[in-house]
Amino acid sequence: MSIATLLITGANNHDWSRSAPFCQELMQKTGRFEVTLTTTPIETLADAGALKRVQLFFIDYNGPSWGDTAQQNFVQAVRNGAGVCILHATNNAFEGWHEFEEMCALTWREGTAHGAYHNFDIKITDPTHPITQNLPGVLKNHPDELYHRLVHMHHTPFQTLATAFSSPESGGTGRDEPVVIVKSYGKGRIFHCILGHVWEGHVMDTFINPEFQKLLLRGCEWAATGRVT
Repeated sequence: MSIATLLITGANNHDWSRSAPFCQELMQKTGRFEVTLTTTPIETLADAGALKRVQLFFIDYNGPSWGDTAQQNFVQAVRNGAGVCILHATNNAFEGWHEFEEMCALTWREGTAHGAYHNFDIKITDPTHPITQNLPGVLKNHPDELYHRLVHMHHTPFQTLATAFSSPESGGTGRDEPVVIVKSYGKGRIFHCILGHVWEGHVMDTFINPEFQKLLLRGCEWAATGRVT
């Protein structure tokens, strides 16, 4: 049975007009997901009844507030068991929205930055989790933007599944930085993929990378169902 997924987009400092449809098609091609894409989250999330069928919220959004009604409906749906995929710059959004910051656990706030877009290795730090189980220990030469000094919000617990070394020569910190984390929120599961960069008009090498696609799909399935097939 397909996983009912709501892909939320429509505003971002990244090129959501390419990344969101790409992810929608990628997920649907597996036959595992039924994906509805919305660019009007304020309206879509205002219908609390319609959200009851959503098993996964995939968020590719960094923009204005959704407003009290939409935000409350979203939080309640997650507390009731809907999963969430938080993609890349989504963790930049909604400063001051406590519940969302808890879902992200790590956010782009004052002091956060990134170096140059470049290829780097992703190290699996927890090979026992369903998302990372049976994956290679290192996913080599992933092209992306590597965030560093993300801010841990509200002391909320989380689990790191993968990191990458932020090299000084790329403008980084000289230390390992988290790139995939997970946590729970109420009955819901959160898959936070800190990877996933594409600027308007730039190449989509990040999304074309098959190892990234595999990690993203596995994370989404786990967030929705608690297992990975």
